[in-house]
Amino acid sequence: MHARLFAIVMFAAVRLFAQDTPPSPSAPGSPLASVTLTGANGRAVEFAGIWEARPEGLIVVTSAESNPVLVPWTKFDLAKLKAEQPALDAARQRAVFLRSAQPVNLGLFASILTPAQVASEIARVLDVPSTVKVPVAFRTTTETVVQAQVVTIAPTVYEGLVVTPPFATVNQRTKTETETRQLTPDELTTTPRRVIYQFTRTDGVLQSDRRALFELNKANPKLLEEVAQGLERIHASLPPVRFLANDPTLQTLPQRLTEAIDTIRDLPSGQTISRAQQDKLKAFLALAEHPILR
Repeated sequence: MHARLFAIVMFAAVRLFAQDTPPSPSAPGSPLASVTLTGANGRAVEFAGIWEARPEGLIVVTSAESNPVLVPWTKFDLAKLKAEQPALDAARQRAVFLRSAQPVNLGLFASILTPAQVASEIARVLDVPSTVKVPVAFRTTTETVVQAQVVTIAPTVYEGLVVTPPFATVNQRTKTETETRQLTPDELTTTPRRVIYQFTRTDGVLQSDRRALFELNKANPKLLEEVAQGLERIHASLPPVRFLANDPTLQTLPQRLTEAIDTIRDLPSGQTISRAQQDKLKAFLALAEHPILR
């Protein structure tokens, strides 16, 4: 942080704690109640939202329209903080000990996810085990057909005598037909991550395997639809862009999730997958493992 910006932030924090009267409390019954903390000067101050705890202090907003500011820990009564807000004090101790920002998400940020929480939620959506039914058409089947035919032997003449055979010959032929199909059980347990990964494969994939994958998804429409719904919930809880680091991965999170949702929803309805769709799914799986979200 530049020295000038830091001075502005500190000046705003000092003014906030030096005011004679605290801000007016939020309306009763408000779904997003403000958070009241006690300053080092003994005055109670309300914050509209607390974003995260950092080693040097709290990132807070005083109203829905205000920009986030950093309030140093020295401006708080830490003894009362521990007694009145034990979870917040625990976040402070973790931030100081680990020397890294710790999510708090209070007030206006109650339902907002931090980047690390976004990664955790995506992993939870992708790795939940699911038992799916395997379409019957893709189990190995063997059929044996027995064909029989009665052959009548004509009479023969032997030394002037007509010889009639006392029986007919039965000619039998056995034919075995085997369908060469994918050998699978009636049900299997998998995860959406594994299924999506199979769709992204481009080398060494048989057409029968690809067809079986589409049939599996058609027989179990909830498998990927639940993934899309989970990603929609994550998308709705993304933090404002101004609270994210100036990194292309973080700044484009909403677009990346929207692209993944649309691509996943298009998969069960088709019989083929384009290279563009595969690239989008690969990008989504890479996003789920991106270091900046961890």
